[in-house]
Parts: sequence; structure tokens; C-alpha cells
Amino acid sequence: MSKLILSNDTHAILKNFATINSSIMIREGNTLKTISVGENSIAEFNCEETFPQSFGIYDLSEFLTGMSLFDSPVLEFAEQHVNIIGNGRKARYYFSNPEITLKAAPEKNVKFPGADIEFNISAEDIKALKTASTVYSLPDLSFTSDDDRNIAIKLFNKEDATSNVYEQTVTGNSTGVHNLCMKMDNLRLHNGDYHVEVSQKLVSMWKHQRLDLKYFIALEP
Repeated sequence: MSKLILSNDTHAILKNFATINSSIMIREGNTLKTISVGENSIAEFNCEETFPQSFGIYDLSEFLTGMSLFDSPVLEFAEQHVNIIGNGRKARYYFSNPEITLKAAPEKNVKFPGADIEFNISAEDIKALKTASTVYSLPDLSFTSDDDRNIAIKLFNKEDATSNVYEQTVTGNSTGVHNLCMKMDNLRLHNGDYHVEVSQKLVSMWKHQRLDLKYFIALEP
């Protein structure tokens, strides 16, 4: 049987992926991918581990929570299940039917069309955006640039002209005047600083600045 120990980073990324889709199909190799049920968000992480086979997990949160029962758990892979072993304990966790989890496994690589707005944003500023969205009940996030290439991120409610507004400026570049929007609920990122690229072809790319981790999040038409 092949054995594997998940790094802290990989474990944390999988926990984040569980917020995007409760199921996952892990393919042989070192690339983890997930896609939201609405297919408006795709995440991709190149991890330090190499998975020895492809397998599906129907309830990723359950699987990860179960691993917390063990100290430095070792994953021992069999054809239809994985043994989780540590500190004298052992659990057998069966893989899901591939037909069930296949929809949670994007195969093709996303081809980003190129940025019309790009900027860096810190983990602290992302946290502030999420807090402001909750506090002020603001579901929409826009990226705007003007003739002087000033870039701003704004939270608002496009269904309510008198809603509260939260705005912050960022330093970056743009190809001109743009006003591009997405749903804040789709912004489910692992903690960290990001380089963000936004395209008028209605897609954004969020690159983690420490890890080989990307999120492709659809914009609103």
C-alpha cells in the first residue's frame, strides 16, 4: 500500500476547498482542483505531496474532521479505501463512487484571457472586505478603474440604490476605464496575500503570493 502524510498547507487548502464544494475528486499526481456547484468558481493548488492514485471523497469536511482524531496521521491507500493511522488508532474511510464526485473534478486547465485590471491585495484587506460585506449586508463587489488608472474596490447592493457602500483603493494597473462586478459570496479564498487579475471577459484570477494556488472566479454580466 502507498502511504502519504498531508502537509499543514495541503490540509488547510483542502479545508478551504470544502467551502467551495463539499465533494472532491483527487487525481493521481500533485495537483488538487475543485469547482463550485454553480460552476462559477474553480480553484487549483499544486501541492508538495504526490497522490498515488485517483479517488473521490463525497464529504470532504467529514474526511478532514476525522483526520483530527489522529496525531500526524498517515494515509495508507488501498484500491477502494484509505486507512488513516496514527497514535495507535486506525480508521478505514471508503472512497465515493466516481460518478458521484466526478462533477467536482474539473479536468481542463483554465485559460485566463488577460487582465484589464490588476492589483495586489493583502490578507488584512481581504478580511476587511468580508467583514464589511457581512456588517453592511453588501453582496456585490466591483472593480473600477478610471482615465487616470486609479483602481478601487467597492462593496454595494446593486438591487438597492440607497444601500450602504464600502470602498477601498488599491495600487495596480488597468487598460482603461472599467467597472466589473462579481458576487461576494463567490470569494472563498485561503488566507493570504493575493495578486488579482480581472478581465472584461467576465473572469477574475486570484493568485496566492506564497503558495502555488489560484482561484478563477466568474464575474457578473
